[in-house]
Amino acid sequence: MTGGGSLGAPTARSVGGFDRAGTVWVLALLSLGGLALGALLPVLAGWAEDVPWMPFQGPLELLGSFDEPWLTWGRPAVGLLAGLGFALWTISDAPVLEIDPEQILVRRHGQVERVIERTKVAAVYPRRSDIVLETDSGRKLFEGDIEGGRSAIRSAFVDNGYPWEGARD
Repeated sequence: MTGGGSLGAPTARSVGGFDRAGTVWVLALLSLGGLALGALLPVLAGWAEDVPWMPFQGPLELLGSFDEPWLTWGRPAVGLLAGLGFALWTISDAPVLEIDPEQILVRRHGQVERVIERTKVAAVYPRRSDIVLETDSGRKLFEGDIEGGRSAIRSAFVDNGYPWEGARD
């Protein structure tokens, strides 16, 4: 629903979520991280024995102590699946904002989580990596990390008449 209106007319725009490159990056990074953790679990368990302050030392040692032959490939496979599952959850949990002049729809996991009426929004601004929407009284209507370029996010709000209070990107 990304649009470019003619002559500055407001258009509904979607911002957030992961693009194709971001999706591939998250899938690859977390899946390979899970694979590496699964493969290195016996080494990490051995190291945990020597470090008295290590959190979860007992469970880590327990998981590393299993020495069945199939676990040579089983631990990395389970780690890969766990990493893949975490990556899919991370991707689906990223908020997508559908911004139009009357309202903002906040979507997660493909479903509308919240509808924010334009009349309630008094301020939109970036805070660290988050985007914040507030009322006149300072109540936060939304605060979350929106994937995408800061200038594209700013443009989606400004083009639809929302009061952007952050520095111009």
